Amino acid sequence: MSRPPRARTTAAPPPPSWARRAGHVAWIAPVLGFIPLHVPWILGIPLFANPGPFREWYHGRGPGVGDHPVDGFLGLPAGAFYLGLLCVLAALGGVLALGLISDWGTVFPRWVPWLRGRRVPQWVPLTPTVLGSALMIGYSATLPWQFAADLADSSTEDIFTPTGVLIGLPLLLAWAVALPLAGWSYYRRTRLPRRDRRRWSASVDDQPASPSGWPGMG
Repeated sequence: MSRPPRARTTAAPPPPSWARRAGHVAWIAPVLGFIPLHVPWILGIPLFANPGPFREWYHGRGPGVGDHPVDGFLGLPAGAFYLGLLCVLAALGGVLALGLISDWGTVFPRWVPWLRGRRVPQWVPLTPTVLGSALMIGYSATLPWQFAADLADSSTEDIFTPTGVLIGLPLLLAWAVALPLAGWSYYRRTRLPRRDRRRWSASVDDQPASPSGWPGMG
């Protein structure tokens, strides 16, 4: 008994230039901005931080507690574990943002078992995009007042210096703006009627494979 031919899967229209720029900002901010800034802290280096309070925080101790022992997580100091987890989430966020503007974000690439060539369900990238955007926007809305208060009351007892905040704040704000913009464009592109998608692109099955294995990226 012959197998029926596989349904043709069409790629979504390409993102407009503004969405592509937003997508690039949304992955560059966490991967090339957020993560490198946090790597020294993961290693216990008090870059843009006050050494004494930073060491106490890094080892999971409250300010002024001193050398009271505190167990870490998985053999890591509490601060290193927390910052490492943030970096993993930031890296996943960068991959998510890049997928919002790439062909492999709409059609599973050929190296994905059982799903290759199938359309990516719209909710798969949009759910973390909406949740992450809402979290960052909500957190960013409190930063101006928090930063103003920190500047007014800054002291050597603070864990991080105002310089560290000044470097990290623009990265977070850029990420918080760019990610929802790229997500909005993805939503608009992937909800177009099928007849409009055919007008913009050919079948993914007819596209030549690129050396990297991504459909439509040759």
